[in-house]
Amino acid sequence: MIDTLQLLLQSVNLAGYGASARFLGFFEKDARYKPGVEESAVDFFMRHFRNDLEHFVIASSVHANSDEVGHYGDAADDQRGASLIGGLVGAGFIKEFGYKERFGDDPSSQEYAESAEREWGNIVLMNTHDFPIEIVRSLLIAKMVVYGLYGHCFIISCEWNLAFYPHDDFGFGVIGLGDNADVQVAHDFLAQADQLPGMHSIIRTPPTN
Repeated sequence: MIDTLQLLLQSVNLAGYGASARFLGFFEKDARYKPGVEESAVDFFMRHFRNDLEHFVIASSVHANSDEVGHYGDAADDQRGASLIGGLVGAGFIKEFGYKERFGDDPSSQEYAESAEREWGNIVLMNTHDFPIEIVRSLLIAKMVVYGLYGHCFIISCEWNLAFYPHDDFGFGVIGLGDNADVQVAHDFLAQADQLPGMHSIIRTPPTN
């Protein structure tokens, strides 16, 4: 597990995933948001890897800022966000705390920025099979839609050396880990996602050494 985390940190540009050396592409919605598009994207991911998902590893620093959760301004979205966060916190999957209480009242201060950056960088590994599949699904959906949820989230296949990540344009990106990433698995995944209604994929071929 330690080797997996090191490989992730060596392979992924956490400041901009698309700038990672072996960024393999992504899929996203190609039109105006429609309710349910996030569930469709997550359910496609889980169907596509249904025979392998229990062997995947989650690398996450995801946490909820209680100062913001439930305060987006749309009643239905806020209720849904609070419900998703409550389930994830209750399952011990993520932590929830107030940024102001933990980091201080001045978001422009260097101390605040450094503290928040450390929290984002506190990535831990978890086995997907240690949690109910519904909780994993909730995390992926929440990462796309919940206001006040922060941190990195990767779903890693150690067999294929691939890191998948949910993003807020309602889809997933893929990054190859190291020199032995199975690029074909990633490209097949993205090609099938490109066939989903309302979705399109961008597929990249990594540079050869």
